[in-house]
Amino acid sequence: MPSIFLSHTSLDKPFVEKLARDLKRIGVNVWFDKWEIKIGDSITWKIEEGIRENEYLGIVLSPEALNSEWVKSELGAAWVKQMQSKKVFVLPIFYRECNIPYFLADRRFADFRNNYEQGFSVLASIFGIEETEAITQDNWRKFTKSRKVDWKKFKTLEFEDLVTTLVDQAIKYNWSTWVGGTANPFSITLSASSNGEHRSISIKLVGESNAYMYTDKYNWNPNNLKNKDYDIYVGNSVDACEEYVWRIMDDFNEQFGRPTGKAEHATERFSKGDEVLVATKEMISKFNWYKGDNDL
Repeated sequence: MPSIFLSHTSLDKPFVEKLARDLKRIGVNVWFDKWEIKIGDSITWKIEEGIRENEYLGIVLSPEALNSEWVKSELGAAWVKQMQSKKVFVLPIFYRECNIPYFLADRRFADFRNNYEQGFSVLASIFGIEETEAITQDNWRKFTKSRKVDWKKFKTLEFEDLVTTLVDQAIKYNWSTWVGGTANPFSITLSASSNGEHRSISIKLVGESNAYMYTDKYNWNPNNLKNKDYDIYVGNSVDACEEYVWRIMDDFNEQFGRPTGKAEHATERFSKGDEVLVATKEMISKFNWYKGDNDL
């Protein structure tokens, strides 16, 4: 399993932490100071140990990093290791515009300046990780332009998580839910009535942007809504949608009271093509000792 020590300045830590988490998701062991150095540890010894034990040192390049004494020290130690081992050890990670040191200028680098997804893909390939291995439910949006991976599967899994999360929230607040069908896929509406007041929350994973969008237009059935109705950006994650929905539901229940009627939930997904037939065959095959490819 590949491993990398991430050398950076504190100013770039938010970017580096995101990068570290994404690398861990695709199976790379990451040495990130926030995770590795505990209270009472010797910073110098922990850093030396990290540089010595990891396969690569990734230097996150930015103007402040190149002026940082810590980064210079880490890079110096890494360079000595590279000369002794006679193999590439230092990986430049171009984060913000700066003058690349001469001894790194001819090195292959991952460029994150304008496109995070593209830079991450290059970095993953350096570790020998193909796109099909790098994709996860957390990062599938990075692969929507690729024809090599089935990113739509992960999009579906994320939407399933969204439905499960929002329906659980709706049950807690006694709101009804309806998931859009073929007329309005990847959409969900939550609705409630209390003391003569009505409110709905409609969210959809929209088009090429693959962002979650919201509409204020009242409707209890998402199939009656159009794409153009979704005009308010919510975010690109289940967590963002959960917080957005929670605030609206909480405000409504506080102002008008908890809905007293029985909440209804329509969460069934209509099958596309021969999905039901395929699923049935897969279920039946589990009860068959024969696992060959021939139809018996």
